[in-house]
Amino acid sequence: MSNDFTPVAVTAPIVTTGQNCWQIGNFYVTAQPTEAGLAAASGLGIQSVICLRDATEAAKPPYPAFDLEEDTTLTGLGMSFANIPFPHGISQDQFNIRAGAVLAVLNQLPQPLLMHCSSADRASALWAVHLIVNCGLTTAEAIQYATISGLAVFTPYVQAYPPPAC
Repeated sequence: MSNDFTPVAVTAPIVTTGQNCWQIGNFYVTAQPTEAGLAAASGLGIQSVICLRDATEAAKPPYPAFDLEEDTTLTGLGMSFANIPFPHGISQDQFNIRAGAVLAVLNQLPQPLLMHCSSADRASALWAVHLIVNCGLTTAEAIQYATISGLAVFTPYVQAYPPPAC
């Protein structure tokens, strides 16, 4: 991956029009893909999807409810899938533990990889953690890039994320 971590808007119909859908190298950070969007993602060569949504999430327009069939759809398309839920109102300790799980999965799943939540806020937060831990960016730099792709409400979690151990 190059050192340019600037998200680039994706025009392929992965998400509902007007929602966050960004590419950074071999990674995509998006809002909830539509069912047709998952097929479009497969057509782009995306091999894996990480869902950061909690299965109890109800629809909160303009965002749909958690997709109970996403895993079935993705495996039917020959794509890998992981669900590591980051519910709203999560504690910082829970965020940190689950962020570690996401980082482990990012290093295991085939790429290109798409990471999503309902709006791309949580996905952008985890993208920022990846930039800090795996790419050596400062927290401020990671937040600057992740804000482009949708980081907002979860910014304090990234700010409080512990720096990597030396």
